[in-house]
Amino acid sequence: MSGPKVVHIVTREEIIATCQGILAQLDQAINQWQHAMQNLAITDDTFLQGIINTREKFNKLLAEDKFSDIQRLVPIEIKQLQANIIERKQVIITTLAKQREEARQTKENAQLLINAIAQKGLHLPKALHNELTQIIQGNYQGSATAVLNQVFGYLVPEQQTNVLTAKQQAILNSMNVDKSTQTYTDWLTKHQTSQRDPRFNQIDHYLSELALENKNVYQSFIQRLNIAETETIKQQQNLLLDSILLDLSKTVQEAKKRTQLLAKLELIVAELKQKSVEPLKLDIQQFDQLTIDELTTLVENCEQQLIKVTNTITATYRQQTLLQCLSKLGYEVRSDMQTQWIKDGRLVIRNPATPGYGIEFTGQAENQRVQVRAVRFTQQEDRQRDKDIETLWCSDFAKLQAWLAKQGDSLILEKSLPIGQVAIKQVEAEQNSTIIKENVKKYF
Repeated sequence: MSGPKVVHIVTREEIIATCQGILAQLDQAINQWQHAMQNLAITDDTFLQGIINTREKFNKLLAEDKFSDIQRLVPIEIKQLQANIIERKQVIITTLAKQREEARQTKENAQLLINAIAQKGLHLPKALHNELTQIIQGNYQGSATAVLNQVFGYLVPEQQTNVLTAKQQAILNSMNVDKSTQTYTDWLTKHQTSQRDPRFNQIDHYLSELALENKNVYQSFIQRLNIAETETIKQQQNLLLDSILLDLSKTVQEAKKRTQLLAKLELIVAELKQKSVEPLKLDIQQFDQLTIDELTTLVENCEQQLIKVTNTITATYRQQTLLQCLSKLGYEVRSDMQTQWIKDGRLVIRNPATPGYGIEFTGQAENQRVQVRAVRFTQQEDRQRDKDIETLWCSDFAKLQAWLAKQGDSLILEKSLPIGQVAIKQVEAEQNSTIIKENVKKYF
């Protein structure tokens, strides 16, 4: 069947270019992982060696022409690296949030002790009182637990073990002293608030995320939280906490979105650099200064640029490959034909062995599918001669497929009409040119 047909073209060179592009993205993903570990102060030589080994395996697959394995496995590896960064961040975020919760509990415990000391009319040594104040303010650098236990010792003096006389016991009973044998832990259990405001836990989690995503604004939220914690009017404190929680939620989401956009942009730029002939006019160092909207627009523009570059490369490989093989089959191929095909989206090629006839290719090569058909340059119609030409083209098409397959390319027939089912398309060719004028309509 060598009437008009639709074929699917894929070249070895374009597949290699695709693999090299996604490997460039993988290299950037590895750089992102290493940079993230550095920022998180994490050292994992075993995991890093696994990454290196996997990268070397992909080089081996490329050398062995296992292109489908590369296209299938590399995106998975990139996602795994990105997921590993997120998992490690989450572990640190959970730890930081727990530390913040414990620190807040310690400050609350210190305040409970100060209140209890004041209620009993007791006085602490100045140095100990200063340490307790520093704990409440979150500025103490030593062991807060040791200080709190020491203060508790003043609140609940160690019970006398010797036998008291009735008079001594009466005096002791008249003193405003807690004579119980309860421990500091027991005392806290009794006096701590049973239910803490859940907003504090939410704020702690957001602050822990912000500490990793955007340290520039982290301290401003800490200052706002300190003010809210010391606010004694409950209604006012509620307003402050709600405001902090709302702003924190928005800031954290924006920071995470920015991180995702930057990571995606870096991967796209890495592939663009690998494929582009001319240097990219992009300053990666300035990416951090862009707003989220600007980053989003830049990502979209770079994606479109990558598609354009990839299509150009793909079309070039396909056109070069087809024209080279057609030249081997005896067709007249000139140096300007590739440019003409790109410009017009169609091309007509003559074969000196069949004067008055040629082959027409219609469609942009980057779209994979191209319409191919025999055409006639003369107005005089000879149906038998037309069938003979289509039969000859059938033989040439089979040779073309075989040559392409031998060098790792493919020309797959997707649709074809039988010889003679439709009249050969007549075109008028200008002298020494591939520019043509149609005299009949397309059949596909």
